[in-house]
Amino acid sequence: MSRKEALLRLYDRLVSERELLRLKLVEDLGLTYAADDGINDLAETAQLDEQIELHTQLASMESREIREIDAAIDKIRDGSYGQCERCQKAIPIARLQAMPFTTSCIDCQRKLEQRRSTHDDFEANWASAVQYERRAVDRELSLSDLDQG
Repeated sequence: MSRKEALLRLYDRLVSERELLRLKLVEDLGLTYAADDGINDLAETAQLDEQIELHTQLASMESREIREIDAAIDKIRDGSYGQCERCQKAIPIARLQAMPFTTSCIDCQRKLEQRRSTHDDFEANWASAVQYERRAVDRELSLSDLDQG
């Protein structure tokens, strides 16, 4: 199978997936709003809130995936799909079939992940940062500061 034929198949797959995700998104958005019948006890209300949160998170993930699919479809149409954004080399069809939204080849993705992992080793000391900030803005009060005159 030629690269163009494989890309055409990926295009058809992406369009189908997008339509399925749109239907699922509408369903999840419909489930994020629940009518309060006024007879729910505390446990039922908590369970209802949990379900609404779950459907909201699912809708968010589906929206993000739809945006990724739209971007991939646009790239297929303009001829730039399947090209690594970092090194400009062609991304293998097998990778695109496994990860149709990818914008980088395996080598560039590995380099990116290695770079991220070295930055993730840093742990922020937020308590210390808050104390430093407080010291920077706080100052000693004097009786004249409290004197309302």
